[in-house]
Amino acid sequence: MKSGNAQLQTQREHSGQTAGKLNALLVAFLTLFGWLLVACGTTEMTSATGTRCSDAVQQLVDPKVIPDLEISLAVDGSGSFMGDRRASRAFVAQQVALTVEDAVDKGAALRVIVFGGSAGSARTVVECPVMALRYHNEAARPAKLAYLKQVARDQVWLAVRNGRPPMVRPGTSVVGGYIALADATPLTAGRREALMLSDGIALPETVLAVDLSNFSSIGMYGVGQTEPPPSSPEVDRLARSWHAWLIKQGARQVVVSSQGYSSRREVAP
Repeated sequence: MKSGNAQLQTQREHSGQTAGKLNALLVAFLTLFGWLLVACGTTEMTSATGTRCSDAVQQLVDPKVIPDLEISLAVDGSGSFMGDRRASRAFVAQQVALTVEDAVDKGAALRVIVFGGSAGSARTVVECPVMALRYHNEAARPAKLAYLKQVARDQVWLAVRNGRPPMVRPGTSVVGGYIALADATPLTAGRREALMLSDGIALPETVLAVDLSNFSSIGMYGVGQTEPPPSSPEVDRLARSWHAWLIKQGARQVVVSSQGYSSRREVAP
């Protein structure tokens, strides 16, 4: 039989072992919990800064630059505008490339949205918090700038092509594209420019209201770019109707054009 002191010593040893095990479990739990917090925090931060900016582009831009301009582009992915016709596809690719180059030249934040037959089909396919070139040697800057533009053009065009939503029914929700632009979280506290590439042939949704007052300018390009193309009077009427609708939604510095992004020709209401 163990003496009282021996029993007390044994109890203390068991208590110490139990406490040690509990402490080890507590440390493991806190460590795991800390890892989860870090992982969640990293995911949220990554999402906030744009998870849809390709690695190829991110490696070439300067993340330390805080842009004072956001360029957001909505691309009509419908078959009538961006179908298999070579001329149409080439026009859209050219305009996307010009937009990307403009964002690089201005060191802007860049967002690209592709939409289809409904407002719910709109997808953000590119979301880069900054497109400013990263460089250290001024002599090497021109070559690096040209390379960034090339890589960005290719990556963004690939995202646009892959991001085209399925057209489950005839008609395009151009208004849905503008809703997606209006609902997107700003990428910068500075100016915001919105661009739309669309033939303007859309579902009758212009009765819907969209607040576009948060953009410093709105440009709509490619209106009437269908095959066979509408007559000039029809294109003019279509452009004027979109111009009037955009003004009604609070848009400022509105440009509606049957030509491309480089034209920037304003159509009078």
